[in-house]
Amino acid sequence: MSRTLIAAAVAAASFSAAAGDLSIGATTFLNFPAYKDADVQVYPLPLIKYEGDHFYVDGIEAGAFLFKNENQKVKLGLGWMPQYFDTSKSDDAQINRLNDRKSTLAADFSYELEGKFGKVTLGITADLLGESDGYLVHGGYSYTWLINRTAVTPSVGFMWADSKFNDYYYGISAAESRRSGLAAYKADSSISPVLGLNVAHRIDANWTVFGSTYMKFLSSEVKDSPMTEGKSAAWTVGAVVMYHFD
Repeated sequence: MSRTLIAAAVAAASFSAAAGDLSIGATTFLNFPAYKDADVQVYPLPLIKYEGDHFYVDGIEAGAFLFKNENQKVKLGLGWMPQYFDTSKSDDAQINRLNDRKSTLAADFSYELEGKFGKVTLGITADLLGESDGYLVHGGYSYTWLINRTAVTPSVGFMWADSKFNDYYYGISAAESRRSGLAAYKADSSISPVLGLNVAHRIDANWTVFGSTYMKFLSSEVKDSPMTEGKSAAWTVGAVVMYHFD
């Protein structure tokens, strides 16, 4: 599950809002993880969207603008990194004997450039609670087509994960190997292409609904782990309703 997806979704839901406006809403995202025989992960979440001159709230992230003008933003934020794995939620008996992988609080430093050509983003995200001690580098490009009250926003990007992040979420220690019977595995760093699509519809001046999907193509470092099913991609879908205050 990606923080980037939630942020992009909330932005799409508020596509006609001006700076300083406030929107609140609710969402349910379904995450189909790469872990072996894992149940679908359900994320029901309240959402807030606010952007002022100096501070912002964007879904599950809040922070400050270090620089901001009409076309560019440099942001430093704190947010929830929702990736996790409750091993008891797998139907595989060996996976059940592994340690859980936990979600964490993350810091995110990012840059955005937006214009008639679309939006370009680049950022780095770091684990602050010491779950993985890892970090991610992410970037992307998106373009929004406005069709009356509907905004269609496809996106393409990448996600680079360091070895600590991958090893925490997909590696298997020697102790886990002895306990589960799965082969020990140490994951290295990796890069994965990502695709996304948001479709937002403004019902009236206050209400917006939309659907969103996000697909990450898995690297060999993830696919080769005994924790996964060798899938080629993991994906997430979600729906949101938001109320915009005039």
